[in-house]
Amino acid sequence: MEQEPVQAHLAQGERHLDAGEWQEAEAAFRRAIERDLNSVAAHSKLGVALIHQRRLDEAERAFARAIDVNPRHAPAWSNLGNVYRETGRTEQALEAYQRAIAADPDHWVAHQNLGGLYKQMGRTSEAIASLRKATRLSAKSAFKLPGAGGGRRPGCLGGAAVLLLLLLVVALAV
Repeated sequence: MEQEPVQAHLAQGERHLDAGEWQEAEAAFRRAIERDLNSVAAHSKLGVALIHQRRLDEAERAFARAIDVNPRHAPAWSNLGNVYRETGRTEQALEAYQRAIAADPDHWVAHQNLGGLYKQMGRTSEAIASLRKATRLSAKSAFKLPGAGGGRRPGCLGGAAVLLLLLLVVALAV
């Protein structure tokens, strides 16, 4: 399969996601999948576009497909956890977030999602620990210099958002 068109469709889909154009993002990610049926990124991002359209069953299938292709793709596990949480499947959400963290211990979003789930479950001390870890990891990745071994993850919290997350952690601790 041709890689260049896949990357072009992925980039186009990302631009649409950033602009809140969910249907256009969906279409771009579907075009990427047509070019490469095994594009983990395309399946995972398609799931994101579908979540924003509240098409949770389809999003679940897209994340599951991404995981089938690469069982260590932390964003797909974390987002699958979000679908489970939204549909009331708390234990499955817990397992999905834990699998995301096992796949990538530095994936701050999974720690943040896990913290939110723990809070919802009334497990306050675990919520605080997860949210603190998410804050540390997000701040660490937000301030990495490009070209210095990784750079900033797409969607990473900026400085103001890190501050807000820190305030949330402090509020939970009180």
